[in-house]
Amino acid sequence: MPIMEKFRMQLFEESQAMQFAMDHRGHREFSLKKRSGTLTRSFDGSWKSRSLETVSREAAASALSWKNSGRIRQDLPGLEVDPGEILATGGFLADFLQRLDLQEWQVVFRARSCRRLIRNTRRQDVENAFDHFVVTARLKARGREEELEVGEGSSEALKFNLDGLTRRISEALESQKHRRRVVFDRQVPVVLQAGEGAILFHETLGHALEADYVHQGLSPFTRADLGRAIVPEAITILCRDERDPFFRAAAVDDEGETCAHPLLVERGVLRRFISDYAYQKLLHLPERGHARLEDFSRIPQPRMFATYVQPGGVPAAEIVASTPLGVYAREFGDGGLDFRSGRFFFRIRQAFLIEKGRLGAPIGALTVSGEIREILRDIAMVGDDFKYDRGTSYCQKNGQVLPVRVGQPTVKIDKLWVNGVAGA
Repeated sequence: MPIMEKFRMQLFEESQAMQFAMDHRGHREFSLKKRSGTLTRSFDGSWKSRSLETVSREAAASALSWKNSGRIRQDLPGLEVDPGEILATGGFLADFLQRLDLQEWQVVFRARSCRRLIRNTRRQDVENAFDHFVVTARLKARGREEELEVGEGSSEALKFNLDGLTRRISEALESQKHRRRVVFDRQVPVVLQAGEGAILFHETLGHALEADYVHQGLSPFTRADLGRAIVPEAITILCRDERDPFFRAAAVDDEGETCAHPLLVERGVLRRFISDYAYQKLLHLPERGHARLEDFSRIPQPRMFATYVQPGGVPAAEIVASTPLGVYAREFGDGGLDFRSGRFFFRIRQAFLIEKGRLGAPIGALTVSGEIREILRDIAMVGDDFKYDRGTSYCQKNGQVLPVRVGQPTVKIDKLWVNGVAGA
């Protein structure tokens, strides 16, 4: 094992989290939580981490020996949330949902603001900030057991495209009502809609490129794969995008390091892994800048901020037209992977049948699965219609849940197992 140099990082965090929920019974609940604390993490032959929840900035400065740092005594700006605006938006959605005559529904608004002051291993003081605003509607139609979920998020304000949100709710209900029963008994092509579809690449490829999994021998990739083709030439993937405001205020990771180069995969060739300090040293990687933690009481680990599949040259309509029989995936849920077996699964909340090159009947929710390396080899077509997700993507790793950003154009995967019976 390589000998790592001494490492010391200190972090001060202040966060605020707001939640407002309302439902079909007329119940309303509002909560606002504020929290602050410190984390000190060091390596001197062994790793040591110490976190402390604090009640004042002075206590935090004392715990970190930052008594001469005026920056730690700056006030954290309050969440820019207008109660009147929340009630107006919630009232609009409540009136809309009531008119649909549902069995039950709930609307939840969430907002979180987090500021971190970090003294990195070079004793540089840097700041990492992130705001996240989300609205989620959960509903059940009469006579249906399954719950539908439609949401939208932003990193800029608690303002949402309500016309788009209500349209998607109506479409989800109509798809559920008119869905067709289809029995799949083989692998079929799956077309991922532009935007959220990249969450599947986040699961299958993004996690496989995280340096801790590489070092532990769990990932299907090794350091020897750097500079080699691991996916078809049509695929280029970035982990940062200066045009996207989502993580713009988080210019450094949670160890206070920058991501020097956002290019992960270039025309199918693996260029770099996603690494924090420790695994950069263990794998002799040239770069780090991908350490993330959920809050100051947790340990940083290699984590993705974002996964952006870059556009190709195929018009999206041609991708569907090229598919005699397949599945079109529109709304995406969660997924998981098992590195030991090399397999993954992913839930699609809303899917449609593709027949004779045309978008056909809705087939409801389903699960797709396959082998990690196979799905990467079977990427067949990459569209020219890149879109970002709607801001509601989350990732769980080792018990830590973090918001992530994804984006992609329409992408066709030639072969995926569609599990069980889709539709009603």
